[in-house]
Amino acid sequence: MEISYEYDKWLHSKWQRNTRFYTLTLCQNIYGGWMITKTWGSAMTRGFGKSKDLDCQDYQSGLQTYHKLQQRRQRRGYQQID
Repeated sequence: MEISYEYDKWLHSKWQRNTRFYTLTLCQNIYGGWMITKTWGSAMTRGFGKSKDLDCQDYQSGLQTYHKLQQRRQRRGYQQID
């Protein structure tokens, strides 16, 4: 079985507030299913921080969750960085 990856649909955003960082990635896993990876932590201390993967039912539900998580970052005072 061949898996088709849709790289053009993958999304990534970075957020920062004071010394805290947060990243979001909407991508496909090794089986072709959609997932969101959230990573967060302190930009000042050593170590990578924490990370959590969320499985998505399909691309549309993943996209909705991705945008909700972005809105949550904005409400909490994070600024999106490029």
